Amino acid sequence: MGLAEINKIFLSIGRSQQSNSEKRLLLTLQRAGFSFSNGTAFVKPQAGKSGLEADIDDSEIINQEIKNSACSVHFIDKTFFEYKDGISMSEYHFNKARKRIEEDEKYKTFIWMPGRLDDSDADKRQLDFINRMQHHLSNNMILSRVPSAIQFVEDVRIILDQQSIKEYDTEPSDVFLICNQLDEKEASRIHLMLSGILKLVKLIIVQDSDFDYEEYASQQMNVSRLSVIYYKNAGEWALPFVQQIWKKAGGASAKSPILFIADADCNTEEIKKFSAPRVSSMSLPSELIPLEIKVQFDAALEKK
Repeated sequence: MGLAEINKIFLSIGRSQQSNSEKRLLLTLQRAGFSFSNGTAFVKPQAGKSGLEADIDDSEIINQEIKNSACSVHFIDKTFFEYKDGISMSEYHFNKARKRIEEDEKYKTFIWMPGRLDDSDADKRQLDFINRMQHHLSNNMILSRVPSAIQFVEDVRIILDQQSIKEYDTEPSDVFLICNQLDEKEASRIHLMLSGILKLVKLIIVQDSDFDYEEYASQQMNVSRLSVIYYKNAGEWALPFVQQIWKKAGGASAKSPILFIADADCNTEEIKKFSAPRVSSMSLPSELIPLEIKVQFDAALEKK
């Protein structure tokens, strides 16, 4: 799931006059690609009513926006804006988000209280709410005191990205063999020659597919003793793929070493080299490639 699918947030900030921190938060969220309706960021006063009176009438709007959001973001400081019956807007939003979490265990609430709170001139009612809030934080609520709006929004993005990663069905294997569909025939021959002595999992990369090959490959690499990226006719695909999957799988700390191997029958200009920790890059005649995979597998076993 990409950012476009998780970026609808319920934003709890000042409805009228906003502090510099609230303005920075709003701008940073917008620049990071997050979206929210105007009804979330600002309440549009109804005809003949002040902004505060409009707030009092917008409970159904708030309920609907929290229901339709992927997460909620709350800016909380010492300012007390009354919603109704002595409850502040901040507390009302927080309570609604807490109820949403009770209904959906995947829902996240992010709270930003930048820096240290100077409570010398704070409203006691707001301080009481902050104290209650801190005693009602659940595992799905993240309270941050980082001073920078940029850092806070980046932390939000990272957590949401991690939450959205799909878990694929993987299978522990000796060798994880990856190739492009242009080289499927040759890869099948390699697979056949090794399948009698090694447990293999094979992945064929199909062009223009919506399948997240990189994410699946990185997860399968974590349960494979050796990963092999083979190519003969797909040299233009192979180099950017190995560079990306090496980083995604952990780079120098990856669990599975990578054999990046080309068939020597490639045109000279199509043979690519990639030098990085935990990567062996070479080209060999087709008849020697299965043997080299076995040699690399044995070497990986010895290093365990």
